[in-house]
Amino acid sequence: MKTKYVLLLTLLTIIMILPMFGQPSNMMEQMTPVKENDISNIMGKPVFESTVDSLNTKVWIVSQRKYKEMMKTNTGKAMGKMKDKNVKMDKATKKAAMTGTHYFIFDVTNIANGKEFADTSAKVEIVSPTKVVASVNLQPMMNHFGGGVSLVEKGDYLFTINLNIGSGYKTTQFKYKVK
Repeated sequence: MKTKYVLLLTLLTIIMILPMFGQPSNMMEQMTPVKENDISNIMGKPVFESTVDSLNTKVWIVSQRKYKEMMKTNTGKAMGKMKDKNVKMDKATKKAAMTGTHYFIFDVTNIANGKEFADTSAKVEIVSPTKVVASVNLQPMMNHFGGGVSLVEKGDYLFTINLNIGSGYKTTQFKYKVK
């Protein structure tokens, strides 16, 4: 009989204690939310990053071959299916993005409020190692800018990015070496 009471008391204690384990804890580590369209999560480390006047700019330059391979993966397919009401991907835009030897990705964020400037316009001027100057209008793509660029010569290239933010232009310059 005593065994019956001990088992019943143990079972009752377990039933009463279980709801405590289901309660949320303030000691749990909070994860920072990841933006759905954040290009940094997809592309990895940028080739250039700068923070000036509360603007954080990042640039990735990948070969067209590598970019096409990336777009065939599940992540790339998901990127292709993402829709942005401000971006119209017609055949001419796709063709401009896929021309040249490399794909140029430019992401700019206002660090004061975390907003991105994808609704503005951006242009990149490229000076090759032999001092040939080329210019490419970057297309708005979801939350960044992108475009195809031709980097056929080996050596140091000088990139100048002009970003039109309505109130004026912001210019960023950096060097990139093609091996």
